[in-house]
Parts: sequence; structure tokens; C-alpha cells
Amino acid sequence: MNDSKTTILLTGLSGFIAKHIAARLLDAGFHLRGSVRSMARGEAVRSTLAAAGHAVDRLEFVEADLTRSADWPRAVDGCRFVVHTASPFPPTQPKGKYDLVPVARDGTLHVLDAAIAAGVERIVLTSSVVAVYIGHSNRAERPFDEADWTNVESDVAYPYAVSKTLAERAAWERVEGTETELVAINPGFVLGPLLGDRLGTSAQIIATLMRYPIPFAPDVAFGVVDVRDVADAHVAALSALEAPGRRYLLSGGMRSPIQLGATIAEFEPSYEKRRPRWILPNSVVRILGHFSRQVAPAISELGRYKSIDSRPAEALLGRGLRTPEEAVEATLKSLRAQGHI
Repeated sequence: MNDSKTTILLTGLSGFIAKHIAARLLDAGFHLRGSVRSMARGEAVRSTLAAAGHAVDRLEFVEADLTRSADWPRAVDGCRFVVHTASPFPPTQPKGKYDLVPVARDGTLHVLDAAIAAGVERIVLTSSVVAVYIGHSNRAERPFDEADWTNVESDVAYPYAVSKTLAERAAWERVEGTETELVAINPGFVLGPLLGDRLGTSAQIIATLMRYPIPFAPDVAFGVVDVRDVADAHVAALSALEAPGRRYLLSGGMRSPIQLGATIAEFEPSYEKRRPRWILPNSVVRILGHFSRQVAPAISELGRYKSIDSRPAEALLGRGLRTPEEAVEATLKSLRAQGHI
């Protein structure tokens, strides 16, 4: 599979996860076509990958926008595989519950429709664990797995979770009955080393947390996964015989904001006095969530204790996942090297 005659379309190439996937595909010898919203952004990615030591002679770009269906037939032309990572992930949630759906779901269908028409063999879709466990009651006795879906009708389902859920569901429905195979990769909160100086949403969150003293944190916990594992899972899913039809959930472990703060302080002692130490009462979080779209997503997870079954992903990779602590350390090293902290 991995030769220079095999062309892969990677959508959203300028994204955090996508750049790591691109590096692995180029190093493996593939011809890579990356979709970008502007060629200027594409050339910036080329420079970033080249500076990191990756061969870019088999890298080309196509200008394509998720909102324009006419862009994608040209993008997928001649491609054997598609890796679809492009999707809106704003640092602040929009006001409307379904505001992100048109770009996320319709954009995914634009890519899939073009890929199916072009006879693409397999599509690997970047989804999220928020398409799996939002809107359910406490379930500490059994991990969430690939059979679970977020309840978008729930009052606590927030815009990003709704958009990822409906986009992934639409993708599975669209490939049904076609010759094109689909694999979904559902990572948790993605941290890890940066490629380039452009911060993704997750790195921005860490950098912002470190700038301000935040003594209290909500009673929530979420899965954290290293971007290197996420990229490896995408690449492995392109060729694994058992992958089609599967959803691979990736989490190196569940961590609360207080635990993450302690880890950050371990690697950045200057943060020790600013890290959260106490749990904010749930009632206060719910009140704040009505006024802050940044706080609102936390409401869905208050006091909900869960775990994520990443064993299928580990089997796909043939190894265990990196710990959240490793992912945090790598993020901090990158932020420090680039002068963000």
C-alpha cells in the first residue's frame, strides 16, 4: 500500500492532528494531497513539515472549502484513500445548539459524496469521543465503547458534541451500500507536540490556563490522548483489514482539571501557585454556564464518572497509548520552545 503511486487526500491539512498525520504519510512514502482553504496556508504547512525534517517532494495542495460541494471532485480525483480531519472546533461554543452542524455534517458529506463517486477505496474519518458519551447518566460500571452514541436531544448536548455526532452518523449512513469503506477515529482531548507555531484549540486552552490563576475547577473528567497516538491510529486504519466499519475510541486516561493542573505544575513549577486546587460547586457551574459559552460544555459532564474503552485502538496500533502526563509534557515543551509560556 505505501508507495509513491498511492495518492491520499488529507482534508484540513493545516490542523493540529492533520499535520502529524501528514508527517507520517510522507515518511511512509505516500503521495499526499492536502486540502487547504488557501494556498498561502498550504505553503506555510509545507515549510513547517520541511523544517521538522519531513520530505515534502510528494506533497501537493488543493484549495477546497467544506461549504462548497463543487470543490471536492477535483480534490479526490485519482486518490485511493481519503483521511477526513477537517471540522470546526471553536475555542468558544456558539450560541445555537446546531450552529456547527451545517459545516461539520454537510462538509463531511461533500467530501464523502465526491470520494464515493470517484471510487475511493477507504475513508478514515476524524470524529471524537464527544460523539460517544454526552447526554448519558452516570455509568461507572462499564466503559463507553464504539457501540455508544451521544444523545443530541439531551439538554446538556453542546454545539461541538452535536456537530461531531451528527457528522459521524451521516457519514455511516452515506457509505452504507457502497463499495467505499469507512473507519472512524474518536479521540479524546488531544494534546502533544506542536508542528509549527500555529496553536490549535487544545494548545490554546493549555496556554490560556497557564496565564491566569484559577483556584477552582468544575467536577468533571475527560479523556486525554496524545496527538502522536491519534496520528498513528489514522495511518494504521488505512490498511488494517479489521478496521472498516469500526469506531476506534482513543483515550490515554481520564483526568480532571485539578489533575491536569497538578501535572502542568510538575513540569512548569512557575504554574504551581496558579493551578486549580478546589472543586467548584455544581450549582455555581450551572449558573455560570448560562452566561458563558466557554463554561457551558462542562455542565454536561458534572459528576458523571465514566471511562473509555480504548482496547480496540491499542490492538490496532499493537501497543498501549501514551499517558495524559506524557501528552501534557510534550505540549508544554512545544509551548515553551515557541515562547507561548
